[in-house]
Amino acid sequence: MKHDFVFFDLDNTLLDHSAAEKSAHGAIHSLFEELRQVDTDQWLATYKAINTRLWLEYQKGETDRHTLQKTRFRESMEKLGIDTRRSEQIGKRYMEVYRDYWGWIEGAEEALMRVAEQYPVGFITNGFLETQQRKIDFLNLKRFSSIFIISEEVGVMKPHPKVFDLATEKADTSRKRIVYVGDSYSSDIVGGRNAGWSTAWYTAYTSVVSSGQTADFSFDQFPDLVGYLIPESTK
Repeated sequence: MKHDFVFFDLDNTLLDHSAAEKSAHGAIHSLFEELRQVDTDQWLATYKAINTRLWLEYQKGETDRHTLQKTRFRESMEKLGIDTRRSEQIGKRYMEVYRDYWGWIEGAEEALMRVAEQYPVGFITNGFLETQQRKIDFLNLKRFSSIFIISEEVGVMKPHPKVFDLATEKADTSRKRIVYVGDSYSSDIVGGRNAGWSTAWYTAYTSVVSSGQTADFSFDQFPDLVGYLIPESTK
């Protein structure tokens, strides 16, 4: 085996964040009268654009967690001309409902089980500490590993080198013998590559792959990842 350790991302690599997000927004759209002034698709598209921008600002240290959580719903409602007086209440309710829709990405649990039989594994995730801990518990990931690196605990987010340096230390092996499996090119693949790791890019949620965006291995079905990491499994 050319690898000694495998790290996995969490959201949209193991847990289907996109499906949960869409379902949760559909639920709050039904629950709050003011949101029903626009259709669900328009609301979700507006929210996602603003939320993505705010997360990038948070990643760069240009805003804090409280501002992100407080602002993303208010700005989305302002953009659509919706009364914002209940924006904080809606945001809190969203986080509660979001948890109701968590689930594994198809094939991810089976692949992780196969990989964990052959390699020590760990998990690296950006996000709010208590939310990511809940996801770890929901997926029962502690049966596979005791190594969990959550960006809020580290104080910086992927792709910051500090995250990957800490993970390398915990893996206790050469950088070149670590592989990172993730869906985000900018956070996971760039971060892993800059750390001197191998990278496996899960592209099922990537609508467009730009020229120059490359990884050591790319896949959109989890059996292919198993075949890459455990070549004898395909024989």
